Amino acid sequence: MPPTPPPANITISGIATFDRVPLNTTNGSGLNYNATRQDPIRGAIVELVNNSGTILESATTTATGAYSFTVATGTSVRVRVKAQLLHTGGSSDIDLSVVDNTNSNTLYALQGSLAAASTTTATRNLNAGSGWGGTSYTGARSAAPFALLDTLYDATQAFVAVDANIDFPTLNIFWSPQNRSASGDVTQGEIGTSSFTRIGGVPTILILGDADADTDEYDESVITHEFGHYFERAFSRAGSIGGSHSLNNRLDMRVAFSEGFGNALAGFIDNPRYRDSFGNDQSSDFGFELEANTYAQPGWYSEGSIQSVLYDIMDANSDGADVVSGGLGPVYRTLISTDYANTNTATSIFTFDTALKTEGSLQAASLDALLTAQNIIGRGADGAGETNDGNIPSALPVYKTLSIGGAAVEVCSVDDAGEYNKLGNRAFLTLNVPATQSVTLTADAVDGAGTSDPDIYIYQRDTRIATAISPVNNTETHSRNYGAGDYIIVVFDDANASVDGTGIDKCFNVQAQ
Repeated sequence: MPPTPPPANITISGIATFDRVPLNTTNGSGLNYNATRQDPIRGAIVELVNNSGTILESATTTATGAYSFTVATGTSVRVRVKAQLLHTGGSSDIDLSVVDNTNSNTLYALQGSLAAASTTTATRNLNAGSGWGGTSYTGARSAAPFALLDTLYDATQAFVAVDANIDFPTLNIFWSPQNRSASGDVTQGEIGTSSFTRIGGVPTILILGDADADTDEYDESVITHEFGHYFERAFSRAGSIGGSHSLNNRLDMRVAFSEGFGNALAGFIDNPRYRDSFGNDQSSDFGFELEANTYAQPGWYSEGSIQSVLYDIMDANSDGADVVSGGLGPVYRTLISTDYANTNTATSIFTFDTALKTEGSLQAASLDALLTAQNIIGRGADGAGETNDGNIPSALPVYKTLSIGGAAVEVCSVDDAGEYNKLGNRAFLTLNVPATQSVTLTADAVDGAGTSDPDIYIYQRDTRIATAISPVNNTETHSRNYGAGDYIIVVFDDANASVDGTGIDKCFNVQAQ
């Protein structure tokens, strides 16, 4: 009998995986390369490519990393898995790519070898290796982009679970082994730190990859924290002015809320202990417990306090003042709500709490208990009734009221808690304009002794619509036409708006005419 002819078509299938290097179970000990495991590459674009580079078929890997293609027997093909989550034209659209910012933003991909399709080459498993050689990186760090992709897959799926129709705007993740703490040219890896930004108008997360200094590709907490900033910008409102921060800093309320949200989200989606590896051999890590509710300076200006409140709203555990187990849903619905978006105050825990109570799925008394436990006393979007000044008396009230034609309002800009983004650097005032008209704002130093340089920023919600930053000493003036509505006026001394150690304490009389 003649031999059985080969089938006309062959199914090429396999599992795509990457090396996941976990953190040591001992806090502070960094990554544990000895515990490296192969995790599935989930939700990624996988392609069947012929010997001329033509894409014959394209699919998405499953939750187990599986894929399958059918191709004519004998066709020379390879399998390519892209570090990309891409789904369009249906529910939960997403376009998320991990690219090499030091190589013309090339999309990372894992490729198998070229081989003729046959029964003996039908199974093609691929694994992206970590590149770890036992004591150092000795090979290509192919797993890194897929580790990033995997963490972000979890983050996106957490939101899909509460809104099956959520569509994620384009997001790029810039990663390279050259990405380091130097600031400057991002195309050379000088990214400063892992952070969220926009590059060319596209939302972008920058991730450190500098071996033996600071690598973040396996730090799920860091990655999800930055995804939280992306979420704020893409779906909600974001008033943070950025800058350095820590749990026990007394911060600008906008910064405190944004950073606290990022930490809480990371704790809820990934691990209730936030961890960030660094150092020689990636053998150290910095971390903190999201359930740790005690901070040196609790309050409405504290990143630690905000993360405590938000995490306790989401988590399933009850402890101390926490009897809330709301999951991500109430937080998500609040952050995308028109009530939150349209509140005429800056982003803060006050703005969020007010909108969350309007969302209505959680008991107001239980939310109040969480706030009070963190010494957050004010209520309402403007924090009315707040008594915790963070040992900076001029920080209260949270907002002072400025009236057109009214008396001057005294505000102060101080550096008691630090510079640029710290509590007291900037004073917040509200201004209601009843009808379209020209308004002149002035800020004059209360006492003429010494030199000051008052500046004025004008906001509608979180959008800065005008600035007055002349170098004239001791006074600032700004005139413009205002439409009817509510405005936020932010006054500060220029010396407190940078981190150069030149901060001062200065008070100003502010008027609207």
